[in-house]
Amino acid sequence: MNDSGKIYFRAEFIISKEKLHEYKKLVQELCKFVETNEPHTLEYQFYFNDDETKCVVHETYADSEAALFHNDGIASKTILPKIFEIAQINKFEVYGDPSEKLQRVLSTINTQKFNIFTGFSR
Repeated sequence: MNDSGKIYFRAEFIISKEKLHEYKKLVQELCKFVETNEPHTLEYQFYFNDDETKCVVHETYADSEAALFHNDGIASKTILPKIFEIAQINKFEVYGDPSEKLQRVLSTINTQKFNIFTGFSR
């Protein structure tokens, strides 16, 4: 059980060199919009490998409702589809104890879910 109720996503994108500039521009637009309009999105960070062919996204939500709010938000409906047109999602992982409603949404995509066993965060 996730005592804090937080939900964590980890997504990995593959980007072609020809689309890298466009991908970066869209991601910056997406990130700025989420930061401004989704206060319960606690972390939204994008990491590139050295040759910038892969981007890993770390997302932390206060709870399942915050993750659902993000999924149903304007950025996810307008900017994210443009990202999916130019980059391929390679892996999508969910950590925590998502609500039944969030699990139903996640079941529509190829998601691997991990339940917490033990540990702590400070």
